[in-house]
Amino acid sequence: MARRIVKKIGKKMKKSMAKKWVKDYQKANPKAELNGYLYGKDILETLCNYPGSEGIWIFKGLNDEKKECLVLFPADADGNILDRKMKSLGAAVSELRDGDDDDPANNGDPCPPKCPGGFG
Repeated sequence: MARRIVKKIGKKMKKSMAKKWVKDYQKANPKAELNGYLYGKDILETLCNYPGSEGIWIFKGLNDEKKECLVLFPADADGNILDRKMKSLGAAVSELRDGDDDDPANNGDPCPPKCPGGFG
């Protein structure tokens, strides 16, 4: 099996198809507490500019209030989570330690209540 190039994972799609997929999900899950999150350019660029970053892992998590959230980590060319403090770049999420500039990201604006027109 050929090795995937992490920085090339994902692709653009037609706007009409993207809107359809979101609407289909919302119809199938009318009681869903959240439909999406908004993250700013600054935090995304910070993760993308992390030394060795070729992508971003996005995991579902539960915050301290036990509400669903997303947690973002920079990933290396092999898809491993990056953390300068770890000896192994492939270390498990449970081994991440708190620090300064290389912490994971969260705190996106949830939808609802902060939804773009037609997506709430």
